[in-house]
Amino acid sequence: MKQNALRVLIKTLGSIACAVLLLVNLSPSVRAVRDLPKNIYIDDNNGWEQLADIHGPFTLSDETGTEVGSSLSETLEQAQSFQEGDYVIKLFGLPVKRVSVHVRETVYVMPGGYSVGVSMYTKGVLIVGLGSIDTAEGRVAPAAAAGLRAGDVLISIDGIEVEGAEHMAELCAAHQGGDFVATVLRDGETLTFTVTPAIDLTDGVPRVGMWVRESTAGIGTLSFYVMSNLQYGALGHAVTDADTGERLLIKRGEIIRASIIGVALGEQGSPGEIKGTFNVLSKRLGTIERNTQYGVFGTLYEPLENPLYPEGVPLAYPDELQEGPAQLLTSVDSDGVKAYDCEIIKLYPQNEADTKGMVIRVTDPELIEKTGGIVQGMSGSPILQNGKLAGAVTHVFINDPLKGYCVYALWMEENCVQN
Repeated sequence: MKQNALRVLIKTLGSIACAVLLLVNLSPSVRAVRDLPKNIYIDDNNGWEQLADIHGPFTLSDETGTEVGSSLSETLEQAQSFQEGDYVIKLFGLPVKRVSVHVRETVYVMPGGYSVGVSMYTKGVLIVGLGSIDTAEGRVAPAAAAGLRAGDVLISIDGIEVEGAEHMAELCAAHQGGDFVATVLRDGETLTFTVTPAIDLTDGVPRVGMWVRESTAGIGTLSFYVMSNLQYGALGHAVTDADTGERLLIKRGEIIRASIIGVALGEQGSPGEIKGTFNVLSKRLGTIERNTQYGVFGTLYEPLENPLYPEGVPLAYPDELQEGPAQLLTSVDSDGVKAYDCEIIKLYPQNEADTKGMVIRVTDPELIEKTGGIVQGMSGSPILQNGKLAGAVTHVFINDPLKGYCVYALWMEENCVQN
């Protein structure tokens, strides 16, 4: 009888404990702590509301273990003295969650939407293909035999920096068939290969059997520039070689004012294209200093005014955005930059930089009639929501040209300030 009573007591106490834990877990304060993001961005006006519903018995300690508030709601009242850093939320003295608080500044940018030409010269030369050579001994492929590959960036020959395709040919010919050491960049690594040129039977010139490219040009869209320093971001994605798909390592380049001469409409299975042109007489807008996965970056020669937002706009942080109506700024004809309606239909939470931050859908009948949706050449077109720069277009959905991926503007702006 005593054993049965004991078992009943234990079972009852266990049920009570489970019920208490369930109630605690469902309490507003516990839910608020559980739902806190890893990174919290705050400023003088907002961000603190994420902590407002959290009360005792929770406490907050800084990295040194020093308690900064008897409860998070009390810390909220001390917002003006709060410091950026990593904090630990504790329950009855035990750590339950860690958060990083970032005090964010308001950054003003001038949104773009201008169609620009992109002219770039690579560092060294990019190997875009390998081939064979007819010699007195038969067909040979010196570059391939040495281990070189399409996509390699040839930086130097015997320690002499390669200045371009013509310079590379001169350096190869100077060896008269003798070995030389080729230094290349491959997947972020610096590698060396010993290459033996072969004498071409047709003209007696030493060759190595490879095709190279030293420059590229195309059309894209200026996304924005930071008003305080004229550093800009454009395209929203890297400039890659058309043959190899490799991101180009640039030596120098410029963005140039482009004129739009037509549009090939996008449709399902075919992305469409803005057809633009620029030449030596076109206005030079700025330098290209870096080519990254988030776009090309550099410095404008002078400010560019956007008549739609002459005073500029604040930069939006990812947590400020929401699914719903937005604007897309772009140039698709001679009328210049115009604002078109779109909507953000998907947001991907990101604590660190990534290329695909959101998905948009074009809803503006005028833009749909002009382009069919998002087309090549619109990459970099800025997206605004609630008067702030939200992101920039990067890629169109091939099977649905009304939809496209965008990168968060914050990640592009952070690449700007690294210049």
